[in-house]
Amino acid sequence: MKIILVILSLLFVNFSTYADGHSGKIHLEGFGAWSLNVMNAGNGNLSITYDGLYSGVAMDGTKFGNNSSVQCVGGLTTSKGKFNDETGICKFLFADGDTAFTKYTGSGEVGKNGSSTFEFIGGTGKYKSISGTGTVTRIQIQAAKKGYTQSKNIFKGNYKLK
Repeated sequence: MKIILVILSLLFVNFSTYADGHSGKIHLEGFGAWSLNVMNAGNGNLSITYDGLYSGVAMDGTKFGNNSSVQCVGGLTTSKGKFNDETGICKFLFADGDTAFTKYTGSGEVGKNGSSTFEFIGGTGKYKSISGTGTVTRIQIQAAKKGYTQSKNIFKGNYKLK
């Protein structure tokens, strides 16, 4: 009976330590597809909203977000095909059911590679008080279906669990 109590105590300490002060690097790479809603005012002037899914694999020995499912909802407006006002929120759903949320801002040119910065704004379970920041590099891929956009996305940054 003492052995079982010792094992349970060690498990509790290990789980508590992980959720309290754990930090690390983020390096996720994966692919996503987003449905588009576009208003075209001509001459490269567009209003675009999107809602899509991404799945990433942790790279270079990192573990954060490995095989997570991510939904991002956002939008932007363009002038002559360029934008500097992309904003949105992403929800990371982890294998254990916990979630983390980021908000992001980006810039670029429609149909070309782009980049954005993100920051964690909260979550559930062990990610309830997550903090951290990073960048996302977007590499455009020609979409196989009209009304969608596809890309390879690379997330890099840092996080801390409180």
